[in-house]
Amino acid sequence: MRRGAETLFFGSYVNKIDAKGRLATPALFRRALDLERVNAIYCIPSTEEPCIECGGVDYIETLMASIDALDPFSPERRSLERTIAARTHVVSLDKEGRVVLPQGLREHARLNGEAMFAGLGRSFQIWNPSQFEQVVEEEAKVAGAAKLSLRNPAPNGAER
Repeated sequence: MRRGAETLFFGSYVNKIDAKGRLATPALFRRALDLERVNAIYCIPSTEEPCIECGGVDYIETLMASIDALDPFSPERRSLERTIAARTHVVSLDKEGRVVLPQGLREHARLNGEAMFAGLGRSFQIWNPSQFEQVVEEEAKVAGAAKLSLRNPAPNGAER
């Protein structure tokens, strides 16, 4: 099992979408994905924002395990299964690391010629670059205040 920073998604990268709808995945993101296990990215239209929530096999397995932990007959679980699992697109990477995002995902994220990959650590999002910049500006103040509540992790897994 791979662990550490090399498995995380950091940074923001803007890439062009070519005439065939292909989009190059940033090299650092390809390294963070476990492509030997599954040569794919799991893409879900965001329920809150005009972007695509993405990650590798670890991301989707963790997300589905969280849903599976809910009561099997709860309305929350059913809603999450329909909103997440039923709408997830498994997108394969070609030899050059490019993906073809389905038209519905491109429309949801309002992509038109360019796409921004925004790293979120354990996952990443794909945005229209101008819309991402607006969101980041709005969230900067909240992030500044939230940073003050961060605490150092306990050493060697010890509880605090």
